[in-house]
Amino acid sequence: MSDSPLLLVVEDDEDDREFLQIVVEKSDHPCELVFAHDGQHALELLKELSPQMIISDINMPRMNGLELLEKLRSMKQWIHMPVLFLTTAQGEATVKAAYSQGANSYITKPTTQDELAKVWDQLYRYWIELNQSALNQSVR
Repeated sequence: MSDSPLLLVVEDDEDDREFLQIVVEKSDHPCELVFAHDGQHALELLKELSPQMIISDINMPRMNGLELLEKLRSMKQWIHMPVLFLTTAQGEATVKAAYSQGANSYITKPTTQDELAKVWDQLYRYWIELNQSALNQSVR
C-alpha cells in the first residue's frame, strides 16, 4: 500500500469512475482510490479499509448514497468519516436531505475533465491538506 491518502469512491457509473481515476493520476495530488459500485458494496469494503474520506454519488442501485450516509452516521466507527457527495442529482430537496443526514459537502459532478480537475484540486487542498479530521485525532 502506498503512502498516498486512501479514498473510497462510491460510484456505479464505470465511465465516471474511470474519469475520476484519470484526473487523480494526472494531478499533483496523488491518492489511492478504491471504488465501490454502490452503498452496499462500500459497507462491505469498509470492513477491511480505513479511508480518509468517502466520495459518493447519490443515485445508485441496491443502496444509494443517502442510504449509505444514514448507515455510516449510525455506526460509531464511521460517524465522523467525511462524506462528500459528487453527483448529478440536483434539487433543493436532495441537497437538504444530504446535509440533514450529515453530509460534509455536496458538489454537482463536473461534465468535463478540466472542470473535474479543478474540483479535485480544491477537494484535495481542503479535505486532505487543510482539514483536521476527527478520524486523525483518535485511535479506533
